[in-house]
Amino acid sequence: MYFRYILVFSLLLAVFSERGNAQITLPAIIGDHMVLQQQSNVPLWGWAQPGQTVRVTGSWDNQNMSTKTDGSGRWELKIKTPDAGGPYTVEIQANEKITLQNVMIGEVWLCSGQSNMEMPLKGWPNEPIAGSEGAIERANYPEIRLFTVERKTAFEPQKDCHGVWQSCSPETAGDFSATGFFFGQDLYKKLKVPIGLIHSSWGGTPAEAWTSQSFINQIPYFHTSTGNCDPVEFRNRKLKEYESIQTAWLQNLGVSKPERSPDWSLPDYNDESWNEVQVPASWNEAEIGHYEGLVELRYEFRIPMGWTKRDMILELGPIDEMDNTWVNGVLVGSHLNVYDWAAVRSYTLPAGTLKKGKNVIAVQVVNTSGLGGINGEKSMLKLHPAGKKIFSKSIAGKWTYRKVKAFNQVEPMPWCNNCGVPQSPTTLYNGMIAPLIPYRIKGAIWYQGESNRYDGPLYEDIFGTMIENWRHDWGQGSFPFYFVQIAPYTYRDAFDTGLLREAQANSLKLKNTGMVVTMDIGSLQSIHPPDKKSVGIRLSAWALAKDYSFSNLYYSGPLYKSFTIEDGQIRVQFNYTCGGLKSDGGPLRHFLIAGADRKFVPASAKIVKNELIVFSKEVRNPVAVRFGWGNTDQTNLFNLAGLPAGPFRTDDW
Repeated sequence: MYFRYILVFSLLLAVFSERGNAQITLPAIIGDHMVLQQQSNVPLWGWAQPGQTVRVTGSWDNQNMSTKTDGSGRWELKIKTPDAGGPYTVEIQANEKITLQNVMIGEVWLCSGQSNMEMPLKGWPNEPIAGSEGAIERANYPEIRLFTVERKTAFEPQKDCHGVWQSCSPETAGDFSATGFFFGQDLYKKLKVPIGLIHSSWGGTPAEAWTSQSFINQIPYFHTSTGNCDPVEFRNRKLKEYESIQTAWLQNLGVSKPERSPDWSLPDYNDESWNEVQVPASWNEAEIGHYEGLVELRYEFRIPMGWTKRDMILELGPIDEMDNTWVNGVLVGSHLNVYDWAAVRSYTLPAGTLKKGKNVIAVQVVNTSGLGGINGEKSMLKLHPAGKKIFSKSIAGKWTYRKVKAFNQVEPMPWCNNCGVPQSPTTLYNGMIAPLIPYRIKGAIWYQGESNRYDGPLYEDIFGTMIENWRHDWGQGSFPFYFVQIAPYTYRDAFDTGLLREAQANSLKLKNTGMVVTMDIGSLQSIHPPDKKSVGIRLSAWALAKDYSFSNLYYSGPLYKSFTIEDGQIRVQFNYTCGGLKSDGGPLRHFLIAGADRKFVPASAKIVKNELIVFSKEVRNPVAVRFGWGNTDQTNLFNLAGLPAGPFRTDDW
């Protein structure tokens, strides 16, 4: 009898196992509410049992397409899509059937880059989006569909990502990319067809992180001792190079050496002169206010008797950005990497660290930009015995603090490129781009560049390589790729944004690219300018003019073409003048001129029809001119369509 039960159980297990293996699995990007590119052969793919037949049918024509899975169980086929419309269903059948509902046919665009693309329509704390409240209230566009790729790093290409297609509504629009939203909204209003927007971005990341290993290997800068780019080895090398430089800078700021316990970390230290602050909270939202520099914080508490003899866990949640943490003068943990701002702090306290009576947690926090502080949820701040979270003590509440030294009192922080995992070559391509391929797109928009300011000429190589990489891997030829040139901003370091903007402009030599200039809509005090609507509409203008036959639409501001020298003046010619040049009503600004000594001085400029005359009494025989070359240059030269001129230089010094 026992044998019969075992036999029946084994047979049932085999049946259910076979049924489980036969299940169809789809990538996240293929699902309900998606938009498929119109008038195209659209790839669909997924996984099932190896050697299984998979059939796909779209309700727009009921044509049945079929294929077989390969040895790993993966299948892929292409279905032909009609003109824009919907909603439709897509049936995918093997041993089971999946029916995808509310599928639209229209135009699909990828929106990618760093924080200025990532910034949501609802804005960030103390960093608003202009007009966002009204835009969200009116964002009732059921035929615009939104898909946001969840952040993920990986050192190998991933097969799938996390995300879900959603209809655009007041409930969903606020969390979506503001730039992407305004771009898609303008396309929808002009084209009157469904729009699919795929958002995949991560703030503070360089272009090399969005590039595959095979393509980044084409750039010698990223080679390691193996002769090509090993992302892990490359990052470790950069960290080692940076460690001693950063240590010296932190000590100059006032950050204690980890091996030395400062007196203020001890329980008997008198902090009556310190101020109080609510923790957790970002500094911008708390008593500390907008502050970039070093802050020291203390929290006094008492514990149950039995905890003095146990290993304990101190949980502080994320700290923006760096910290040293002591308990009763004992260093229990450190995160001294500026890229660790999102890392959840969990530090082990060996038995005996806590004492009977008063105990003190002391934390040094260094914030270089953004929110600052111990800023997670209240539930994340707790102390508990190792392995027993159920018995815990909250450490949220009133802490004491003092500001030690602001950044403007020391030399600018040395920047470490490629030191964080999201900043390392290939990691975001692997985690956030590879899973989207080969989903059919019309094109891509891109807003990035700040994290590559350290080397403009190198960025030109990286950016062009990344564009070619995406086009190669998608297999759609030279699909449209439109990007945003970075805006003026008061950077604290000495990196030259003129070279970065020049590298961006030089990328226009690649086929089917376009550039949006933002020299007139930046914010010198915020690296995240609030006017994302103008950016989105300017990106949309490129697409409408170049890809959708809006031939009468102006899409580019004046771009430098050539120059001549006449009578001690420099005459500059432009492309894209749209019939002429103009200022904003005031004198033209941010021009520099130089003679053979290569010393640039401020210059005057005047408009003569479609050209510009640049001159200075200080330079009788000029040889070169620059425009908008400084980090904070907010320029006021436009074409007659009101689009700003791009920065340029006539020299190569």
